[in-house]
Amino acid sequence: MSKAVEHNNVVIFDDRGIPSIMVRFMRPKDAEETPAMFRIGDKVVDAIYISKYPNVVIDGRAYSLPMVDPTVNIDFDRAVEVCRAKGSGWHLMTVVEGEYLLNESRAKGTMPHGNTNWGKDYYHPDEQGNRKGCGFGRTLTGSGPATWNHDHTIYGVSDLNGNVWEWQAGLRMVNGILEYIPNNDAALDTCDLSRDSKEWQQIKTSRGPARANVENGDIAIVDLSEHEEYEPDYDGVRIEDLTVELSEIPQALRDLGIVPENRADSEGKTYVCFDATEGEWLPIRGSAFSNTSYSGPSALYLHYARSISYDYVGFRSAFYEVNGKLIAE
Repeated sequence: MSKAVEHNNVVIFDDRGIPSIMVRFMRPKDAEETPAMFRIGDKVVDAIYISKYPNVVIDGRAYSLPMVDPTVNIDFDRAVEVCRAKGSGWHLMTVVEGEYLLNESRAKGTMPHGNTNWGKDYYHPDEQGNRKGCGFGRTLTGSGPATWNHDHTIYGVSDLNGNVWEWQAGLRMVNGILEYIPNNDAALDTCDLSRDSKEWQQIKTSRGPARANVENGDIAIVDLSEHEEYEPDYDGVRIEDLTVELSEIPQALRDLGIVPENRADSEGKTYVCFDATEGEWLPIRGSAFSNTSYSGPSALYLHYARSISYDYVGFRSAFYEVNGKLIAE
């Protein structure tokens, strides 16, 4: 067995014969409760395969390949489309999956570094990636040191911190209220992720829906309706300044990383941004090449419309086995 396979690095070919390099995460059999990432539809899956690299689009499909300039200038719906085009089981990486990776890093003490300062890591300027052939401040996928991977080894998931922000599925904010797709159902190719989908559910406590109060430069996650004189706003704060004023913490907020069980000390300076104004706002996560002191793999911006496309926003696909098959057919 090769070292790569031993460390759960897997190459999955689609029906065109084009590979994607993935990292396999097995369902922990000894867990008291099955993590949300492995609960998809009416099934519990044994493994989730996460793209090792931010994706590149080739002929309308998403691929995880090393040493390429990641695809950017792609909106949310297109990112979903090019992932699902690969076949059953393929999907845009979900927020639940992204948070599972962060929890792996937290547990190991290996929060990933990355391209957060025009090719270098802002907090570790001796670490840099290869910018040859890349547009703007991006680096070639996987070209940084092992510390840019989620486990600080060459076998980990790369570029979760910096390089490009990544669209993720299964979370949104609508008129200030947090909504989600339960469990990891956003991974289903039948899941309706559209704006008017009935599959979105409000995240609620016994007192009411969880919402963001954004006012006077402060952000609080609350479960009380805004007071009469409250005028919804949008803003960003460092995670250490984000206030949580809830009567209870719904498990969904933990699974989605809004209020995780634990945070690494290094996450405190990372920036989060919420838009509580009227409208639908979808998540991008993980920072980009220019976020410098605000950067971090847990960075979360919930203030972009699904139609936006910028040269610092990309995406990452993931896969789960359908009927025990690895190859999409």
